[in-house]
Amino acid sequence: MRLRDTKRQNTFAVLDIGSSKVTCLIGEEDPDFGIRLAAHGISCATGIRSGVIVDMDLAENAVRKAVEKAERGAGMAIHTVDVNVSTRSLRSNHLKVQTEFARGEIADRDLRRVMNSSLAELAQPDYAILHAIPINWSVDGEDYINRPVGMHGSRLGVNMHFVISDIGPLRNLARCVERSHLQIKSVTASPYASGLGVLTNDERDIGATVIEMGGGSTSLAVFRDDTFCCVDTVGVGGQTVTQDVARGLVTPIEAAERIKLIYGSALQGADDDRVQIPCPPMGAQDSLRHEPRSSLTRIIRSRIEETFEILCDRMQARRLENYIGSPIVLTGGASRLNGVREVAECVFNKRVRLGQPHGILGLDDVLSGPDFAVAAGLLKGRHHNNQFEVVRGMPDLSGRCYLQKRYSGGGVGRVWRWICDNF
Repeated sequence: MRLRDTKRQNTFAVLDIGSSKVTCLIGEEDPDFGIRLAAHGISCATGIRSGVIVDMDLAENAVRKAVEKAERGAGMAIHTVDVNVSTRSLRSNHLKVQTEFARGEIADRDLRRVMNSSLAELAQPDYAILHAIPINWSVDGEDYINRPVGMHGSRLGVNMHFVISDIGPLRNLARCVERSHLQIKSVTASPYASGLGVLTNDERDIGATVIEMGGGSTSLAVFRDDTFCCVDTVGVGGQTVTQDVARGLVTPIEAAERIKLIYGSALQGADDDRVQIPCPPMGAQDSLRHEPRSSLTRIIRSRIEETFEILCDRMQARRLENYIGSPIVLTGGASRLNGVREVAECVFNKRVRLGQPHGILGLDDVLSGPDFAVAAGLLKGRHHNNQFEVVRGMPDLSGRCYLQKRYSGGGVGRVWRWICDNF
């Protein structure tokens, strides 16, 4: 019984809620090998569009199915999960904050005070802060300091990276998980999780960019100096490509999805004009038609190219060309489409590869694909603990500002906070 209780304590679960599928992974912390996959469950996503709950009952049913499959495989029930957020409202906000204090040695409490001040400057009731990560510090005007603890100075500053999202979709996501009798332990932005799942330590340190091509959206995460420093999202994904195929070939959505998977490519072939693709009719009275594969290729390439160009333009507008490392790593189900990697190399003018999850024991061939990068990253995120990340656990979805942390209380409150910081 004692061994069984110890195993349960070392077991944790993650939930990847996407627009095309819901994945639940149950992992175990192995003292010798790190993380071991105990069980997994996958269900078709229903009631979810672009990472947003559009039908609570259908979404709850999809979550329950994935969780039940994983629980049966592990032979145990789970109660808490780490989940992802893939809404189109994901965005970055960078803020520089500086404070002055009596000259002396900088301690950890000084770092916490400056980071909490940055929260007070940014917080608004319309959105939630998912991540608050310091990119670099400054002491007396000297920038790009990794860890200023132990240094002497009178002015301490920090450049913070905030990942924020509209609060409404997050509340619905939390409600959906709660209705499945689960408690959310932490929330992670999907492209951030993808980076943790597929990038090596050297890639995160030197610089790399992850493009998560999901069913309802395409998001980008930039890593440098082992820090997550930028995120952006475009509301175009694999399902958008399917809709383009359905409109262009005048065929039902289900048929368009099959055509995309069987015949689809973003690269023009030599015999595309001669190969004919069967296109089921929209109405029962219509007859089966055939279209050349070149028409399908043009539809797919135009949408994929447009998506990458939007992301490239946004990065250039943010002046992040030096941060967009090489290689660019593609993840998500849409990245498996033939020719997507070559189109990305042409648009970004950088080396591009498909990302595969690694660092987890027990991943089979199915779970080692780029479409499971988010779920794998959520598992690995348990060991990638950023000690300076301010927002931990479940983000505040109450709509209250963080201003009270900085400004509330009079003299007694300030004395009490000083005691808490120093003792």
